[in-house]
Amino acid sequence: MFWVPVAAWCAAVLVCLVVLGFCAYELSWKARRLQRDLAALQGLADELTALRTDLAAAQTRLAATGLR
Repeated sequence: MFWVPVAAWCAAVLVCLVVLGFCAYELSWKARRLQRDLAALQGLADELTALRTDLAAAQTRLAATGLR
């Protein structure tokens, strides 16, 4: 009857390893996805900054013509 607790502990360790492996996979997958999303958002922020600069230049040109 000694094998029953040993088998139970082995099963518990196996389940623990599976759960920890799945958690590690999920964390690494989400971290990669967040890095891709961050790169896309930084590109969008750069585009918006360029647009803000263009709009400021257009506003300056409009003010210079006196057509407000």
